[in-house]
Amino acid sequence: MTHPVDRPATIKDVATHAGVSVATVSAVLNANKYVSPELAQRVRASIEMLGYERNSFAQSLKTRTSHTIALVISDIMNPFFSHIVRGVEDVASQHNYALVVGNTDENPQKEKNYIRLLESKRVDGLILTATSGNHTSLRSLPLQKLPLVSLDRSLFEWGIDSVLIDNVSGARKVVEHLIQLGHRHIGIITGIAGITTTEERLLGYKQALKAHNIAVDSSLIAEANSRLDGGTHAAMQLLTQTPVRPTAIFTMNGLLAIGTLQGLKDLGLRCPEDIALVTFDDFSWSSVLRPYLTVVRQPTYEIGQKAAQLLFERMEKRNASPQEVRLQTNLIIRESCGVLLHSPTPSPHDS
Repeated sequence: MTHPVDRPATIKDVATHAGVSVATVSAVLNANKYVSPELAQRVRASIEMLGYERNSFAQSLKTRTSHTIALVISDIMNPFFSHIVRGVEDVASQHNYALVVGNTDENPQKEKNYIRLLESKRVDGLILTATSGNHTSLRSLPLQKLPLVSLDRSLFEWGIDSVLIDNVSGARKVVEHLIQLGHRHIGIITGIAGITTTEERLLGYKQALKAHNIAVDSSLIAEANSRLDGGTHAAMQLLTQTPVRPTAIFTMNGLLAIGTLQGLKDLGLRCPEDIALVTFDDFSWSSVLRPYLTVVRQPTYEIGQKAAQLLFERMEKRNASPQEVRLQTNLIIRESCGVLLHSPTPSPHDS
């Protein structure tokens, strides 16, 4: 039998064509009940022959699930997020879920628009890198309706599951490394004010200085926009407008580090001979770019993976207590910090 060609095939058409009940077709499609291999093969053959496609919207209305989750990040141009997206996607695939990715460009209004859109599309859960601001829209978001996990920025104080790294410890370790190399005038190029990563990494920087009896000099703290051009502008500020020029610079992400290297080049300065440089983020080119960059490596894939795992747990247990997960960083010592200038046996490889 065939179905009318002027309309798409329905589940009833498939059942009639295969000579089975609608319930049997549904069981094959959803893989939620036992169907003998022979019947299952007949159903699949009929689906293929009739060109049947499930109405995912109607299905989501019936089951109240779309089998889709969303990841909304703050800057899709930042390589930091590439492995995070992959980690989220792999966990989603393991649960037979699709992933939708959005980008806010650190714009609170875009963030609000995405959340409204995703609610209307009935996504089953959301992983969000929250923008700066007071997030009143997030505070009023009904988490029972849209399960939410915060990534890279903590919203734990509002009862929202959060996954990020130990920013304070990572920053403190890399700054103390510079101090051990003899640096006392260490500049820092921060990210956007008010977000977790900026505030916590700045705290780690200050803790390292205090632990070694070095006064915090506000003129050595330059705020940037977390992008390459921000790094260049902030580096020029630190190197040309401070009472005492820093001998080393710590940047809060890899894009700022590249911008800083551009600023050094524009001023005719060498790294690390004139200015030492360390940064967060171990991008794939960090060990290839000259000088080889000393970095605080973040477990980016694991951040995305853990955030997705928490989201699926939250979708199963809506009333469970919120969790804040902190993953650890690794200090990777290479050329840009100037360690080779103090070593009799230089090596460009990771330490």
